[in-house]
Amino acid sequence: MAQKLVVLILFGYLFGSIPFSQLIAHARAEVNLREVGEGNVGSRNVWHVVGPSWGLFAFLLDGLKGLAAYKAAVAVGLPLAGTLLVGVAVLLGHQFPVFLRGRGGKGLATASGVLIGISPLSTIGGFVALSVAYLVLRDFNPAVTLGCIAVVVLPVVFRQPLWVPAYAVVLGLMLGAKKLLDRPHEARVWERQPWHDDAQPGFHRPADGDTEAPAHDTPPR
Repeated sequence: MAQKLVVLILFGYLFGSIPFSQLIAHARAEVNLREVGEGNVGSRNVWHVVGPSWGLFAFLLDGLKGLAAYKAAVAVGLPLAGTLLVGVAVLLGHQFPVFLRGRGGKGLATASGVLIGISPLSTIGGFVALSVAYLVLRDFNPAVTLGCIAVVVLPVVFRQPLWVPAYAVVLGLMLGAKKLLDRPHEARVWERQPWHDDAQPGFHRPADGDTEAPAHDTPPR
């Protein structure tokens, strides 16, 4: 069983390391996501740099990484603790991918994929909460926060074991830690080449009266 666990953790990390968002951005727009927009190798950056449909496609692929790793761990009969470690491994692979020298995305989609496998109703409920919050607030960043809170609270409402919301908190803390780690780089990239629409990344706080992003050349698409 220990050998299976090591193999599945390695598989999770390597599978999580596949940078689908970066591959899509390079193939469709010939850009490096770490050098445009919010500087993050993630589906939201693909949405704004390449296009919404490609952003959704990247989110789906990154989410499938998490779900596939979780399902593989279940399929080989790993105990619960081992299965949860594989979920952490695939998220770490996305955040610190070997194929991008450790410079990956935050992992919202990949973490969501893992949680879909563990608690489908709670995770879907979190996406519903995120969508409703965005429609009301018209701001993606607080909407994501509310969605994450819902993913933690709903398992308790559905009377699931306490390890489910606890694990969701662990994954959420990993996302938050990566966000803080990447913030200096992303702020520098934003100053050079921001998105060319009215969306703002979470770290951006415009000065009073500043409603427009600075003018820069639009990256090739």
